[in-house]
Amino acid sequence: MRNCDLPTRTNPWGMVKTIGNTVSADKKSLIKYVEFNITGRCQAGCITCPTPLAYPNEKIFKTDIDLRREFKLFQFFLIKLKKLGMEFVTIYGREPTLWDKEADEPNKFLKSMILWLSKDLKVRVCLATSGISLEESVLKVLFDNHGVLFMKDWGSEGSVEKLIKNKGAYSKIRQSWDLVKSLGKRYKKTRVVAEFLYTGINRGDLLAFWRSCFKNGFLPFVESPVIKGSCVKNYKQLNTNPESYVRDIYELSLLNLSLRYGLSKLKASQTDIWQPPYGSVFPSPCDKLTYARGLFLERNGNLSLCCGVDKRLGNINDKDIKRKLQDNSLLKRIRLAYENLEGFCGTCDYSREFHLCYGCRGNGYTYQGSSQGVFGQDPMCFGKIALELEGQGKLGSFMSKKHIQKILDYFNN
Repeated sequence: MRNCDLPTRTNPWGMVKTIGNTVSADKKSLIKYVEFNITGRCQAGCITCPTPLAYPNEKIFKTDIDLRREFKLFQFFLIKLKKLGMEFVTIYGREPTLWDKEADEPNKFLKSMILWLSKDLKVRVCLATSGISLEESVLKVLFDNHGVLFMKDWGSEGSVEKLIKNKGAYSKIRQSWDLVKSLGKRYKKTRVVAEFLYTGINRGDLLAFWRSCFKNGFLPFVESPVIKGSCVKNYKQLNTNPESYVRDIYELSLLNLSLRYGLSKLKASQTDIWQPPYGSVFPSPCDKLTYARGLFLERNGNLSLCCGVDKRLGNINDKDIKRKLQDNSLLKRIRLAYENLEGFCGTCDYSREFHLCYGCRGNGYTYQGSSQGVFGQDPMCFGKIALELEGQGKLGSFMSKKHIQKILDYFNN
């Protein structure tokens, strides 16, 4: 077996780069992490998209004056958030590389925004993109300033054709990944997070995705889509049955052990160092609402908890926005999520005893058939579904007895 650090409860898969440990431990900060929806434009047409008309008032065509005005407005928003403690900002879209597509130089304003945030505002920057329209010059500015790239990898060509309506999306995304690999070799620490949105369509591509990340040194991020907006009408296509879901995630956990420690699949299925995945976000917990003190900023200045929980907290332009955020009862409770979780999430060891996972609050709040609220149990929790399958006598067909016992020990309380 390779000489690697053994998995622990705080580092079960050899990866520790969650949002919470990329910011300071200062508990006095009102805000530390911000997700910024810089535009409503997108060319992908993903059937997993929850926000097809995020900003219907955004101009179809923008002039240079329009872009300069928006740039100054967004600077104003972000300066106010910096004063409230912001240390890390992720620039989202829908597709951020289309925000300033009319600029005389591709992504001129986007590059200036990344540079300004990094140099002048002195915050870490992450760029979240589909990869369909990624420019080398943007990537270089991001990496030169120690930024993070968060880019989707949807799987095989057949999967992409079903998941994304944009013609030629697969080849464009692959070209972007080739660019990332090539350019990343110039940097000692290229920070790249590859996101795999696990669905009933691309589930067969999951293991190949993980192998590719391991080979290229990318941090893999696997999650199930939050079912809301236009995503709801495609739920039957995207959904996976419980047994397939647990089997896939279990197979992934074994593959990860094999890659990290040189174990055969048989030994990986029998080893004591295996730990059941926790939360619907695999392999690491989403902690942006608690330790990272996260907020979601829209291009119109509205603030909400996160992209999955669109509970309005106010607008950054409000004169009393600091007081609103300080006094907001829901925000106070979400910052102490482990004390307020309900249902299965409230009794699980990972939340109640170890404070490692609170599930996906977006799933608890909006998932198909879920009406439990922000603190409701996450219906996509691996442990909860695995326990139900064990009660039906179905786990034994693909999971070792030793690991079934671990599921019972960790989750059955």
